[in-house]
Amino acid sequence: MDIGAYHVLELQIASDPVDRRRCMPAIRSEHRRILDVGCGAGQTLIASRLGADVTAVGIDCDERALSLGRQLNPGIRLIRARGESLPLASGFFDLAISRVALPYMRTDAALAEMARVLRAGGDLWIVLHPFSMVWDELKASLARRRWRTALHRAYALANGAALHLTGRQIPAPVRGKDRSFQTEARIVRMLQSLGFDNIRVERRRFFVVTATKRAACCNRARAGHFSWPARHSRCRRPPPCSTRPWTKRAW
Repeated sequence: MDIGAYHVLELQIASDPVDRRRCMPAIRSEHRRILDVGCGAGQTLIASRLGADVTAVGIDCDERALSLGRQLNPGIRLIRARGESLPLASGFFDLAISRVALPYMRTDAALAEMARVLRAGGDLWIVLHPFSMVWDELKASLARRRWRTALHRAYALANGAALHLTGRQIPAPVRGKDRSFQTEARIVRMLQSLGFDNIRVERRRFFVVTATKRAACCNRARAGHFSWPARHSRCRRPPPCSTRPWTKRAW
């Protein structure tokens, strides 16, 4: 399946309320500024049928997927960037989401960036890969004698284990080819350290995590618990006068 067909299928699934594969965030009226990290063609944002007054921004490193998304819905701002280094202003978004994209990133760095761009009281919604999913993929690859795929799945298992046990990840053998599984215990600890509370985990084939960024994170950031620059504002909305307030340049 080529990249375009894959994203169109994902959009069809996301748009169909009765499809059992569908997994979508709950978007509330206070979510006026929404970020999707690892958005692909923006299918989650498109299927959410957001109002014209909602600012929706999608981040992905695949320009082909972004080009398709711009054709599907020109109203969504789609930016080519990595989730570990978001070119976005701090404390701007009401909701940050990532649907099965964090397992393909440096999870700790990407989560820290999502925490940075969320305002105090902002919500997080992420969908992650459990151990069982990567384990099944490894067994399938071995059964089909797809040795390169099997080696990468073995790396993903080792990387997920390292993340669970130590909070650190193993560098990818090929740059940009990170992969890991996540565990409930480690993700909860990571989110707590980043200033989130109301953390909830729902287990499915994937598992879904929701959380809320608490205001006290500002004090913790100033105490040195976070890595992003102290010059960024964390708990206030950016000034409304900018024409592109979601970018760092507007600050």
